[in-house]
Amino acid sequence: MATSYLFHGGPILTMADGALRAEAVLTAGDRIVFVGALGEARDRARRTGAAPEEIDLDGGALLPGFIDPHLHPLPMMFFAANADLETAASLADVRRRLDALAPRLTEAEWLIGVQFESKRLAGPERLDRRTLDAWFPERPTLIYTRDGHAVIVNSATLRAAGVAEDAVAPAGGALGRDADGRLDGLFYEAATGLPLAHMPGPDPARMLEASRTCFAALAAAGVTSIGAMMQSDEEGPGGASARMESLVVQAVRERMPQSIYAIVIGKTLDGVRALVDSPLNDPGNPTRARAIKIFADGTFGSCTACMSEPYADKTCTHGYMTLPDDEIYRRMEAAHIAGYQICIHAIGDQGVANCVRLFERLLAEHPRDDHRHRIEHASIAAPDLIARIARIGLQICTQPLFIRSEKDWLPARLGAERTRHVYPFRDFFAAGIPLAGSSDAPIEHPDVIAAIDYAVNRGGFHPEQGVEPEQAVAMFTRNAAFIQFEEAEKGALEAGKAADLVILSASPLDVPADRIGEIKVLRTMIAGSFVQTADDATAEQAG
Repeated sequence: MATSYLFHGGPILTMADGALRAEAVLTAGDRIVFVGALGEARDRARRTGAAPEEIDLDGGALLPGFIDPHLHPLPMMFFAANADLETAASLADVRRRLDALAPRLTEAEWLIGVQFESKRLAGPERLDRRTLDAWFPERPTLIYTRDGHAVIVNSATLRAAGVAEDAVAPAGGALGRDADGRLDGLFYEAATGLPLAHMPGPDPARMLEASRTCFAALAAAGVTSIGAMMQSDEEGPGGASARMESLVVQAVRERMPQSIYAIVIGKTLDGVRALVDSPLNDPGNPTRARAIKIFADGTFGSCTACMSEPYADKTCTHGYMTLPDDEIYRRMEAAHIAGYQICIHAIGDQGVANCVRLFERLLAEHPRDDHRHRIEHASIAAPDLIARIARIGLQICTQPLFIRSEKDWLPARLGAERTRHVYPFRDFFAAGIPLAGSSDAPIEHPDVIAAIDYAVNRGGFHPEQGVEPEQAVAMFTRNAAFIQFEEAEKGALEAGKAADLVILSASPLDVPADRIGEIKVLRTMIAGSFVQTADDATAEQAG
């Protein structure tokens, strides 16, 4: 007989329409079989011959498992296997972290640093080709910036990649140069592909170990389902070395307890079609492939997000579109006609407006009900643009923790007036847009509780755009399920849905709003089984 659990003894937030709370939840195998009164749940178990293990929440809260509908599995593993520079506050600190990794590498591997944030350095310090050459004159070294839309390399990398001083940036990219016109080692947007195309793959053993860490960390955050971005060609954050990302994910699938909604990055539909026909899309996995990803502009951090007005602290640029309109529309049209969902990266207000205009054209020329096409990020949007997004039924997948990373420097970058329209969560909800939240991991940590806190409280950054706690939880449950066409399967505690559950130390709806960030994830269940978390793994290794 299938394992059965009966949960009671604390707040149960079903996140279902019309019945937000319940007294008990009964599971059998990988399904929820009853939600309602405790006495009725026990009667149901008795009638069906079940002998459920009773889980007394002891005041803790039971919620649907969290869904993170936008993250990058291979970069997560890759970042975990390399030098983490996220909190490095000086060049000396950067050097120490790179030196610590170097002895672990095989001779063929490049020295890689990730999550580098230049704004953490002291004013005169700058990480560039000249600095990396002084540290590592012979070993190819490559640093990913915090937003993942630029890399910094040394001369050894330029030699290994065959990039000459007179190199020209491809369309949608840019090359940094010093005062003498010499390459300074910085490659932006599409130009990152010049060095990345020649980067050797990481050591498989380190990647396998990193995979265990990554997906245990997701479980520890209460994440039971993911929207996984997977590259199918050289276009995307991993460059050419990640063109077979789905094969890597397939190889480590047994280490990933979360269900997967696959979103394929590529210039054509070949990648998504290949994934649909691959073993990864077998119903037994469980993985679904029905979406494509398009990059339309860059990021605030690199000043490459396409803005309608120049950046306040870099008035020589207002960013740019990384693809021309006709190419974006060609990809949109092909995917739409083939029946796939479109997920388009757009951050700047002009980038978002350009994509909305193309969606308006697409849906006028090829009407389709319930398309659920998505804008990934939509980081800045004024009310008139939000109204257009709502009018044509677009979804938005946003990242509340971008606020935590950007709030201290965004006012200088955009100017105080424009920041009023940055991450306008309240306005999105008011317009009727099914707003979903995500981490964009590894860009942000997949810490759903922290993300809910920032959706509500925003770290004090334009708090007028904060949402109600129920809306914030919905961003990672029912709304996230909806934008993945999975609302019949997950996103709420209802009979017949997957037994994907998370137990929290307290209910986000019942604690004071300023205490939401203190809530802890206690246990995570996926498909009816409790899964090992990062804390469990740490305890196991210590023992």
